[in-house]
Amino acid sequence: MTAVFLDRDGVINENSLQDYVKDWNEFVFLPGAKEALKRLAEQTAVKIFIVSNQAGIGKGVVSAERVEEINRQMRREIEAAGGRVDAIFCCPHTVQDRCSCRKPEPGLLLRALGETTRDAYKLFVVGDALSDIAAGRKMAATTIMVKTGRGEAQLRLLSAQRLQPDHIVEDVSEAVEIILQAVRRKQTEERACVAGNRS
Repeated sequence: MTAVFLDRDGVINENSLQDYVKDWNEFVFLPGAKEALKRLAEQTAVKIFIVSNQAGIGKGVVSAERVEEINRQMRREIEAAGGRVDAIFCCPHTVQDRCSCRKPEPGLLLRALGETTRDAYKLFVVGDALSDIAAGRKMAATTIMVKTGRGEAQLRLLSAQRLQPDHIVEDVSEAVEIILQAVRRKQTEERACVAGNRS
C-alpha cells in the first residue's frame, strides 16, 4: 500500500496574496491540480491524504469551522473532477504553541495513518515548504518539493537548513507522475514475485 501526503496551500491551490485562505472565494486551484489528483485516485492501492498547517486558526484570522467548510468544498470539487481525497488533517496551532502536529513535526501524518504502522506503507510527502520536507524525513518518506506556492523561495534555504528533498519538481502534476512510476514499479515487482513463486 502507498500513502501520499499532500500539503494544501501552494500545492493544490494558490497561496493567498494577503495572509491565509479565509473563504471559498479566495480558493483557487493551481493549474493541473485536479487532473493530477484524478490520475492518482485511479490507483486504488494509494491512500491520499491532505495535511495542512493552518495557523490562521490559532491567530484568530479564520475560524476552524470556515477552514473545514473550505476543505469540504475543495473535496467536492476534486471528486467532481474524478479525484479522491481519503482524509484531510489540519493543524490549527501557531509556532508558539509548540505542538506535535504542526509540520515539521510528523503528528498530522501519524494521525492519518491511525493504528496502521508506517512500515505497512510506502510513504510520499509533497509540499512547497521546508517544513513539509522535514516532516517527511521524520517519517522516512520519499519527499517531493514543488516550485509552486512558496517552493521557489524555500529552495534557496535548503542548504542552510541541511535539507534535501528526494525530488524537486515544477508542480503537483510532476510529483504525481513520480509517485505513479514508483507504484507501477512496485506492482511489476510484486507480479514478478508471484509468478516466480508459482514456477
